[in-house]
Amino acid sequence: MKQFVKAVGGLKHSVIYTDTDGRHYRFYGGTWAWRNHNPGNLRPGFYANKHDPIGSTHHLAIFPTNALGRAALIDLLQSKYANCSIHEMIYQFAPPNENPTKKYEAYLRKVTGVTDDKKLRDFTSTQFKKVWEAIEHFEKYTVGEIVEVYPIFGVQIIGKNRYQYCLNEGEWISESECILLAKKRKVELEICLSKLDNQFLRTPPNSLFQKRLEDIICKKS
Repeated sequence: MKQFVKAVGGLKHSVIYTDTDGRHYRFYGGTWAWRNHNPGNLRPGFYANKHDPIGSTHHLAIFPTNALGRAALIDLLQSKYANCSIHEMIYQFAPPNENPTKKYEAYLRKVTGVTDDKKLRDFTSTQFKKVWEAIEHFEKYTVGEIVEVYPIFGVQIIGKNRYQYCLNEGEWISESECILLAKKRKVELEICLSKLDNQFLRTPPNSLFQKRLEDIICKKS
């Protein structure tokens, strides 16, 4: 089982994880809850930080495993919201300016069967379990795809508008091969079209994973 130690946001709302062996994996498709191992869609902060987050993207914490993301959600409910009713909790957890809060509250009450102002600390274990399970369901945990992704370490100019790219240590591939990898989401590069409709590659603006191609151009040996 892969052990992830770092994660950053990638192209098209993907998340790129790095494991203990230094290999990289792109999580794409699905929902943020799945891509971030964050079933409660928690923001970075005190409770998220207690459960070993390894990054953040789009104002959401990224955890190395789904179990740690769930533990952070449960900790938040048991601590910060222990003295809150469902109504009080959900209006803080998912405020109306960002969420369909009334619908969210109605769903939690339907699932838990709690219709009064009972505090979360007084819920039975079954009722409490139904709360966090309902939150995970409402936050939409949908599985996507995972593909290994490779950083580009060097670029060589081999002719007019002709390049080759270095994967790993000394493994050089042609531009057409690199474009094919980009189409498969296996490199963190954008495919662009020139005025003559020729394809070329560029690093996404402000990429946290891939160095700018113009900064890693090296002389042909």
